[in-house]
Amino acid sequence: MSGRDVERKTGDAVTAAVPMIIGSLAANGVTNVHWFLSFHGYPVIWLVTNSDAEKERVTEHGCFRTEVLSALAEAGVADDLVERTHVTVESEQTVDRDFEGSWFYAMR
Repeated sequence: MSGRDVERKTGDAVTAAVPMIIGSLAANGVTNVHWFLSFHGYPVIWLVTNSDAEKERVTEHGCFRTEVLSALAEAGVADDLVERTHVTVESEQTVDRDFEGSWFYAMR
């Protein structure tokens, strides 16, 4: 399988995992997920909350990383890429305040 094929397969699997991630973390305030594949091909996942308080709640929840990795594995992301996945949490409130509402700038 070519590098492009692996990238496409990984991207499709991450896209399929997004509803599972939101569903498992919605009770803690996660409302959306932004993601991209790193230069090395592993997923970088941004969990999105509406407020800074909700962001703190997700962070305090502690097992959000485990839930994200589980959803990625279930959706078909390769095990070696799941293990290297980076997960962070950010709020719309912070992006609006600090990055003029631009997730592009927030994620750089």
